[in-house]
Amino acid sequence: MAETIPLVYLPLFFHCAIGLVAAQVAHGKGYDLGRWMVWGAVGGTVALVDALRRPRQSAPL
Repeated sequence: MAETIPLVYLPLFFHCAIGLVAAQVAHGKGYDLGRWMVWGAVGGTVALVDALRRPRQSAPL
């Protein structure tokens, strides 16, 4: 199987999957999903740490 899938795809897949998790965490805390999808795709693990450390946003009045 390793000879059919280049090894660069596996870390790239995990990077994007972690970015999607980061976007879901941030969206659950009240942040913009679209912006976090982009940040998650670019940042990966860094975006996940950022999303976990951010406080929950209060509802707009």
